[in-house]
Amino acid sequence: MRKAAWTLVLLLAGAGGACTTGDDPGPAVPVEPAVLYAQNCSRCHGTDGRGDPEIKKTLQVRDFHDPAFRARANSEEIVRVIMAGKGQMPAFGASLSLPKMQSLSGYVKRLGAQNGS
Repeated sequence: MRKAAWTLVLLLAGAGGACTTGDDPGPAVPVEPAVLYAQNCSRCHGTDGRGDPEIKKTLQVRDFHDPAFRARANSEEIVRVIMAGKGQMPAFGASLSLPKMQSLSGYVKRLGAQNGS
């Protein structure tokens, strides 16, 4: 009986050590580009991607519906701009992961392709 009790104690102690989080990043969380856009981009680019009218009075803001932009926009270039910034747009490379920037790139392209462009 004593041997079984000690075995149980050792098993429980070992299980507790196996439950430490350490460097475990946790479960993968899906990227929600609309949320990222709202948090990082919409202040200047507007919720519809046409650019905030007040900010456009003082800054040059990209209109994602502009046919010239849409004709030449590619995902890699959009990611580069998000990462490094451009003009007065800040760089997000230090605060957003590559998958998040790639997700935002696709969102920007879809936003500009929406009806009413």
